[in-house]
Amino acid sequence: MLDFLKYHGLGNDFILIDRLDARDAPPAWRVLAPAWCDRRTGIGADGVLVLDADAEVDARLSIYNSDGSDGGMCGNGIRCVARHLFERRQRRAGTLRIRTGRGVVTVEPRTEGGRFTSATVDMGEPILDADRIPVLADRAAMGGHETPWDGLLRVPLPREIADAWKGWSGGGDDAGDHGAGLEPVIRCVSMGNPHAVLFCARPELVPLESAGPMLETHALFPARTNVHFVRIESANSATMRTWERGAGSTLACGTGACAVLVAAAIEGKLQRNATIRVPGGELQVRWEQRPGHVVMAGPATEVYRGSIAIA
Repeated sequence: MLDFLKYHGLGNDFILIDRLDARDAPPAWRVLAPAWCDRRTGIGADGVLVLDADAEVDARLSIYNSDGSDGGMCGNGIRCVARHLFERRQRRAGTLRIRTGRGVVTVEPRTEGGRFTSATVDMGEPILDADRIPVLADRAAMGGHETPWDGLLRVPLPREIADAWKGWSGGGDDAGDHGAGLEPVIRCVSMGNPHAVLFCARPELVPLESAGPMLETHALFPARTNVHFVRIESANSATMRTWERGAGSTLACGTGACAVLVAAAIEGKLQRNATIRVPGGELQVRWEQRPGHVVMAGPATEVYRGSIAIA
């Protein structure tokens, strides 16, 4: 039997395995994650977070999506880790340092009366280079330039996907019909994992369960991608719905909220400090002028503790 904790950040939920004191060899997490994350026959979660000891930082974090693939980076998950370290491991001396697939990330727990309330995460600089996101976009897709003039990679929606989405993507608030008002352009950003941002008038009309997988697995994205449909509400707020790479439809995506802010800020759709609303609640995101890091703040909640057999 293996002990675990269940956490969530705005409904984006995780199985957390604490191995900070472990001396045994780890099991095959990639094999176990799909069974454990199954919502009918397992614990049920969007992913698995595994903490291991690292002499240079507070913990080393490995992230596995519900399909067993490598999550790379997870904004909601790392806030859950911060709460765990603060409450269960008594790591209360200011800023936490957590090693992820992207490098060392710093997290500052927020408290009231000595109790954890939320966490602020320095997510680092956004990645806008096509090769590093990665996106297989050629010069023609970028208007004939190797690098977009403002740094943001924009790729036209592939024709086969545009054709498949015709039934719901058109129209918008001014059209008087039932279309989602989708802009047929993908904005591409990485926050340690790839994101495809699509702006539209009515994200609630997007058939996420069919549209999300089509873009997640498209040949444009050799490492697959997270997909976000976004409505700009004002200069400092937006609403998004997400299809996560390797996890499907989720109630929140922290790295996605950061990618949305970056893409929208570059285009002047949002200020560099905004509230990003997701189905599970709200995230506060800002993109600092210097040193260019994206900073995200939001809650994290412990749900329960338990034990599960390693089958």
